[in-house]
Amino acid sequence: MNSRNTPLRMPYRILVIIAAIVPVVLSTAVGSVLVNEAQAFPGDVGEWAKLLLGAALLVFAAFALTVLGWMTRLLLRRPETEDELRFLELLNRLGKTLKRPSGVVAILAALALIAPIARLLPNDGLEPGPLYIMSAKDESGAANVRNILVKQWNQAHPDNPVKFLPGTDTEPDKQHERMVKDAEEHHQADLYVLDVVYMQEFISNGYIRPLDESRRSPEAKADDFLKNVLDTCRDLSGDGKALWALPWNTDAGLLYRRSEGPRPESWTDYFPRSANAAHLFRSESLTITALEAIWAHGGDVVNADGQLVLTPDDSAVDFDRNASDALKDLADVYKGKKPEDEGDAEEEALQEFTSGKTGVMRNWPVAYDKLATPPNGLPSLEVARLPHASVLGGQNLAIAKSTSKPKAAQALIEFLTSPSSELILFEVGGFAPTRTYAYTNATRPYREELKNAVENARPRPITPHYTEFSRKFREGVLYAIGNKGLYPPDFPQTLARVATGG
Repeated sequence: MNSRNTPLRMPYRILVIIAAIVPVVLSTAVGSVLVNEAQAFPGDVGEWAKLLLGAALLVFAAFALTVLGWMTRLLLRRPETEDELRFLELLNRLGKTLKRPSGVVAILAALALIAPIARLLPNDGLEPGPLYIMSAKDESGAANVRNILVKQWNQAHPDNPVKFLPGTDTEPDKQHERMVKDAEEHHQADLYVLDVVYMQEFISNGYIRPLDESRRSPEAKADDFLKNVLDTCRDLSGDGKALWALPWNTDAGLLYRRSEGPRPESWTDYFPRSANAAHLFRSESLTITALEAIWAHGGDVVNADGQLVLTPDDSAVDFDRNASDALKDLADVYKGKKPEDEGDAEEEALQEFTSGKTGVMRNWPVAYDKLATPPNGLPSLEVARLPHASVLGGQNLAIAKSTSKPKAAQALIEFLTSPSSELILFEVGGFAPTRTYAYTNATRPYREELKNAVENARPRPITPHYTEFSRKFREGVLYAIGNKGLYPPDFPQTLARVATGG
């Protein structure tokens, strides 16, 4: 056997073996990812392409493993045949090529073409470990739609399983107290499901962290979030630019009625005879009822941007004549009713409506499925937007400042608020979605009425001190209800002072 070239020295042979292993590992990893993704989310041409490409890469990897075994045995011993010698001579020529600048450029160009494939590898930079979400009670009923989304995430991200830390209360004040305690003391949660009115408090107190814009995916940056809904995720008490959360679901009041007679054209057409007038609660529901009544009467107190309307010297909230008239009408509606400390105002209204005691009700979108499906199914049910502006509700997903997994938490938020997730939240659970995509592609019959209601909804006062403000506001409204619409003399001054933290 002739030796026409000096065989590769042993260190170079080992380097060749290592270099040959790389494409085998890369093909196996990429192929596995593509096949697994196609299996989890099948259905269109793109997914079939992923499946076929992934399968081809796995077949190549299997063949390459056989060749790699033969090559390894050859490089670790002396060549015994003419073919083996020619193979070693080929490797010699490749080594000489890499010593020339032009050869190095060629290899770098090839790597540049291969590099994008590396983006498909499962190493997405997320910190491993479970993600804990602190939330309120899931109001999507039997569908439990939020758990459906979480199961999808868990299947695709086994290193970051999601676990809920759910509460049992639907009352916002109690939810708020629980989350503040976690942010200040317990640090159990990686993410919070925050009612929109608590965003400013959690931002100003450093309980949450802003989203990392450099990590936001193209889908997450899609501009089809409803503008006023996405604005609830900004620091509206500060510069208003950074996003501190993404909106998971929004909310706006809807008018439910049995389709008998003309649709109400004003607050006075429906509210005095509505299911909502049957009970009077010392809860956030009273703040919402009073604000909507004031807006329906042409008053403000809180303007369309969520700012308190103050007197010229900024010392008091400006209760104009229209706002005072609204309080007088509320006093007439609730005349003789004793305020209740316990109970769910929306659930009580639902019971009044389904029992047939009244033919009209103001409630949130999640009430629809309880009315449209057995055993409470109402064949004559009609759903429309209120004849006046609704309070803007909803819940945002925010990252806890104390989390050790901010990248994974942000990836989860983007998944849970994606266009497809928003559509599932609406179609399956009845939650008001935050993206135009969901309203466009949903089949729910009231989707346009709901979208219109959300887009025209108004925020409650934007202040880090909202909890105390709402409590004082309710106290003044209850006083007015018991005194023919007259509020306490210092009521406007108290509200202005509390809103600023004074």
